[in-house]
Amino acid sequence: MHFERTTDYSLIRQILTDPDLYGRMGDDFLPPRKDFLVNTHPAIWYVLVVEGCKLLGMFGFFPENEICWAAHVALFRGIHPRVTHQAGEEIVEWLWRNTSCERLIASVPLSNPAAVRFGLRAMGLVRYGVNPRSFLKNGILQSQILMGRSRL
Repeated sequence: MHFERTTDYSLIRQILTDPDLYGRMGDDFLPPRKDFLVNTHPAIWYVLVVEGCKLLGMFGFFPENEICWAAHVALFRGIHPRVTHQAGEEIVEWLWRNTSCERLIASVPLSNPAAVRFGLRAMGLVRYGVNPRSFLKNGILQSQILMGRSRL
């Protein structure tokens, strides 16, 4: 498995608007797939996940500042859990080696228990709080689990 940063915004858009991923990645205010625009800010790191010749998806890392970065996961459905777990473990070490990130964080809605498990188990993030009633999904206002991990 290997990781590579990409600025191929057409490919990034193709991954993020995959029919199996798109509806899961946002709240009720996500635009229709046809209208989705990729954020092209140069500080964002879009990192492809490739096993052999197969693209498994990508991670997006959005720096809040030079040290603290927010993680977003877009791995395709149907990949064996062992492989996605490996990707989650390895991307964190890759991030430490290749960026200035010292603290990795994520905010995950309660409506996405698979993403909560992925962050905690695969990426080794630790729950540090809850952001109450901060995410609207399917007309239901819900809380987000706050989790993070520091390099040292």
